[in-house]
Amino acid sequence: MKKHSTKEQILSITPSVPCWVEGGYILFDRKFYDGILLYIKEWPGSLRLIMKTSTTSLPAFGIIKKHVDEVPFEFLLLDKGEKIGHTHIEGTSILLASADSYDQLHLSAICNKEKIKCCYIIEYITETRYQINNLEAKNLLINMRRRLFIWQTERRRINAFKSADAIQANGMPAYNAYKDYANSLLYFDTRVNKTSVITDEKLKERLDILTSKSPLKLAFSGRLIAMKGVDDLIEVALKLKEKQIPYELEIFGAGNLEGFISEKIKDHNLTNVTLKGSVDFDTELVPYIKKNIDLYLILHKQSDPSCTYLETLSCGIPIIGYNNKAFSGLLNKVDLGWGVPIGDINGVVEIITNINSHREQIKFKAQKGLELARLHDFETTFKARMNQLKSLTV
Repeated sequence: MKKHSTKEQILSITPSVPCWVEGGYILFDRKFYDGILLYIKEWPGSLRLIMKTSTTSLPAFGIIKKHVDEVPFEFLLLDKGEKIGHTHIEGTSILLASADSYDQLHLSAICNKEKIKCCYIIEYITETRYQINNLEAKNLLINMRRRLFIWQTERRRINAFKSADAIQANGMPAYNAYKDYANSLLYFDTRVNKTSVITDEKLKERLDILTSKSPLKLAFSGRLIAMKGVDDLIEVALKLKEKQIPYELEIFGAGNLEGFISEKIKDHNLTNVTLKGSVDFDTELVPYIKKNIDLYLILHKQSDPSCTYLETLSCGIPIIGYNNKAFSGLLNKVDLGWGVPIGDINGVVEIITNINSHREQIKFKAQKGLELARLHDFETTFKARMNQLKSLTV
């Protein structure tokens, strides 16, 4: 392990995301790696990164390859099945750990023993974990076993929070659930920086087109999986077709329901629904939706604090979504879209039908959502999180 000055403030990070290994090279998710570089820039000391290796295939976009000797931080790669222990965080001043990772919930106890400050990041609440389990585990026995594991792990998570020094909660559900256990910070995850947030001029250009009788431009982006509600997008499209509402729906992303959606589009001749596949977020997706999309459909069937919410609002696009706790939490703060109960496809269709005849609603809610997004751009959010960590060293 690298030797550090006894006066040096070491920030150790144990993220939930893994890296990939090829020979002597480490492959990182580019957005994650760029974030680590920002930690290095802003942290008044040195940084240690402790990561596990992924065995899954590499994503199609957004990978950066670095030789293990050229990364500008101390890097510890865990062996398969290796548990993070006191030797990994020795000399650490502050540990930033993931409370969504069940194998990191013991770390606050180690930190207490070693007199290390511990801050946990948390995104999911118990309800979300149960929702995902119900969507994925159709076998009753497997479902019940997973429910028991979720329940037991939540008890450990709460104990970990009780002995932690701080919590950074992504989204309203996690903040409301855990804010009383430690010094807590609410933040909204986003990849959109200040310069990428849509300008008033560009928003006006797009909104002015709404006065025409052109079809409503709808979109979805994200993983094409059941928990994201992408199967419901097809049901919405079919009902809009029956009602003869003019629209175009573009679906960005990849996942195990991609084939299902493609077949449904062909079977029902949904010529105005297009699968766009995975595209680069910064260079393709954001510029395109800022210019072309009127409404986003985010029909998530669980309450995870998806970055899609704030990223969509930063493009000046209102959201029609299911009232999971993440989206309803945003709606309770700002009138930035329309919410319906989870699974209420008819409710979604009714809203789109009404908007088609009253398009001025989009303009009002686009402005409201943009106001919120400007308060929570990437730089502002990162600065608040860094300031909380720095305060722990005082």
